[in-house]
Amino acid sequence: MHTLSQSKRGFGTAMVHNNCDYDVWVWSVDQSYDSGPIFLPAHSIYLEPIRPPCCEGCGTCLKVSKTNKLIDGLHLQFEYAIKSVMYYDISFVNCAKGTNAADCPGHEKGLQISSPEPKCGKPTCEPGEYCPTQAYYVDTPLKKLNISEPVFGCGDAGSAMDLHFTICKNNNKPTNKRSIFDMIAFWG
Repeated sequence: MHTLSQSKRGFGTAMVHNNCDYDVWVWSVDQSYDSGPIFLPAHSIYLEPIRPPCCEGCGTCLKVSKTNKLIDGLHLQFEYAIKSVMYYDISFVNCAKGTNAADCPGHEKGLQISSPEPKCGKPTCEPGEYCPTQAYYVDTPLKKLNISEPVFGCGDAGSAMDLHFTICKNNNKPTNKRSIFDMIAFWG
């Protein structure tokens, strides 16, 4: 599906698994790139090569919304950054209201980031639960909630692993893989 192997690129693949019974839109954004809205049907997977940072201290954000517009208060973010090793997190900052993340896509059936790499942490937010040690609810949890930042990583495993960002993780129905290349062919 991708033209460069993981070892030649030095990075893996970022995958957004939409296990929900509804469609969502994904934006892949960093400081120098914005994909615009990418339609991701229910029970499908969007994938793209993990991008190296475009600047020092920069990362990539995969924004997920139930609409084709980014409306503050209604989208979640899966974020990753590479600084010799991989770091990533789940952010409800743009959709949670206090301890309530009901407006965040997929929260009703749980969210998770996982990797086949066993050294990678696995942030998980169970269905409907308040999970501030697993996901950002505020921009600075150490300062505002007196808890550590919920950033996970892969230790000394490097940065060549795949990352699976899953919404509605407890909705176990088959999914269909779709890459940006498939969607270009589909939409012509």
